[in-house]
Amino acid sequence: MNLNIPRLLNQKDIIDLIFSNKIVIVPENVEFQREIFLAEYWRHLLYELAIDGEEERVNPVHFRRLKNVLNKYLDSIWPELKQNNDGDSPQNVNDVISPVRNSLIQLGDTIRLPNGYYFPAPLRLVKLLGSQYTAIIGGLSTEAIQHFLADVRIAGHGRIIENQKIPDSIKEDGAWWQDYSNWLGWIPENLEEWIIKQIGLLSSSGSQSVQDFEEFEVYNTSRQLGNRDRYSWIPPNLILAQQESGAWLCKTTGSTRYFLGEFKRGRLARERTITDKETVRWLMLGLLVYHGSSPKAQWNNFYLKVVPPIPKAIESHVLIFSFKKNAFEYYVPEQFQNHIEQLIKSYGYRFLEQKE
Repeated sequence: MNLNIPRLLNQKDIIDLIFSNKIVIVPENVEFQREIFLAEYWRHLLYELAIDGEEERVNPVHFRRLKNVLNKYLDSIWPELKQNNDGDSPQNVNDVISPVRNSLIQLGDTIRLPNGYYFPAPLRLVKLLGSQYTAIIGGLSTEAIQHFLADVRIAGHGRIIENQKIPDSIKEDGAWWQDYSNWLGWIPENLEEWIIKQIGLLSSSGSQSVQDFEEFEVYNTSRQLGNRDRYSWIPPNLILAQQESGAWLCKTTGSTRYFLGEFKRGRLARERTITDKETVRWLMLGLLVYHGSSPKAQWNNFYLKVVPPIPKAIESHVLIFSFKKNAFEYYVPEQFQNHIEQLIKSYGYRFLEQKE
């Protein structure tokens, strides 16, 4: 006998219901379901709280105010995040919100201001290189955007629309658009040429090294040192043992300082300090290519793993279509995997056979 008892909705069902007709696919992973929810409601709340109805202007909003409202939504769908009377929680709410907030800042949906304040970014469209999609960047909610771009969809941390579904009036209006390279930020025009230039600067303006062998490590980008140690930080005595000469990325132990080091017959001769973290990532990637090796990437079902980690500029493009698990791994829906693979390959990554 069918009593037509309504089925209790699980968390995935709730996300499906909330974002019906707004999302490409709801991932099975509960953490990524939360990230979809948080990203969209962060955009919605920040914009709503920032609007001053009387003066018709947009004002910065403090994080504490945003977090208090977000917590109410989180508690209703994910009660396991709610703190008990002792203040304990299996996962800190700040830890849940922070990575989503940081991704929205990186994509350009949110602007971070001093002293804990945030501001919704202006809306603009970015035609993605090598893709049939355009990214929609800015602090407006997806529901609001659908009033003038009906086919916008949430793809990962970002929103997209197929190029052919953009109205002609918007396609032809330059005020809507931001240049792809301008949105990404700085990327070397030619990675190998840039590496050669960095090595040249090391030789011409680097300082004589005063580092002791016990004080630093070397990022192994050389084939000569074997597969066992490649893509990892190794002690410099391995360079000495091989009597290697050339340039390697190094970091001090303890309080980390990065520098590009010039080795002569295994000994560190000159060094040039690297203060920018993104330059460090480009050096990790570029020195692999320069030394005749290859950065590695691999699919494991929906998960993409990359070694070394991709620089932030490339990552911004990836995050439009994905959710970040850690510095090396991303969850990418199947329909976007080929596009992301071609993007990663264009920066020198070689894909290994997919794990079974």
